[in-house]
Amino acid sequence: MRYFLICIACFSFHLCNSQLPDLARLEYSYIPGNNANFQYNRFRALFNVPFKVKEDVYFLVGLDYSDIYFEFNERTDSYEKTNAENFDALALNLTYTFKLKNNWIFGAQVTPSFMSNLEGRLIQEDFRFSGRIAFVKDMKNTSASKKPYRIFIGLFYNNISRFPAPIPFITYYRKFHPKWSYSVGIPYSNIQFHASPKHRIKLHANSDNFNASIQSGVIVNNELPANRLRMMLLLAGLRYEFKFANYFESYINVTRTFVSGIQLRDDRENVFEPNLDGVIHYRMGVRIKI
Repeated sequence: MRYFLICIACFSFHLCNSQLPDLARLEYSYIPGNNANFQYNRFRALFNVPFKVKEDVYFLVGLDYSDIYFEFNERTDSYEKTNAENFDALALNLTYTFKLKNNWIFGAQVTPSFMSNLEGRLIQEDFRFSGRIAFVKDMKNTSASKKPYRIFIGLFYNNISRFPAPIPFITYYRKFHPKWSYSVGIPYSNIQFHASPKHRIKLHANSDNFNASIQSGVIVNNELPANRLRMMLLLAGLRYEFKFANYFESYINVTRTFVSGIQLRDDRENVFEPNLDGVIHYRMGVRIKI
């Protein structure tokens, strides 16, 4: 059963984060306004509950909630911001997975969700839908492989993405030394030093993003309407993990943006897109692993 729970939880990742096998997680992300032309805070809480349907078949139900604060500095914009700074997001993850031959596992997931500033009742523009299918071969915890590895390949679809078709993703993990391993792929890559059973240090690249509805919209530069705020950050830096009890782990990331994009948009195109410099991004949290 442990083998399948790892696969299920890995499959419930948010594509703007790493593929980590979590049953529950509390996380805080922060970009201070003194080293950027915007300030960003995000508190996130999620949990996943697996159910065994029958032998080698599992169903997973999960909830993922975020409270987001985002504010441009005054010098970078000209619009009324009071109703476009605080956002809420809630996603329901429904996953079905079963075992295939030769240690492969197939999973399918649907995720209805909303992300909005919630001035009033939810409206159609607040909702979005995403789905993914994946094939996983996990040889990390088997004596059959001298160098443990895991392959994770699949397709992802989001109905508010710029791309109207499913997007492929892939990650390959390999432990090539008792104290060293690496993961290469999209959306997450790292090289990891296993200092001890309790301490790990990673040099890694990942992402942070959101795409939220602004219910009443805002007027930019006194003429251009915008009803959506989008942020996409690609990050690289250091991560430290500390295992303080069985299945319990804390972590802290200190990363810097190497690709960033923030836009206020109407239904079809960007209305406001500031120039962004590389900024420091902090992320810390605690999680329950399988």
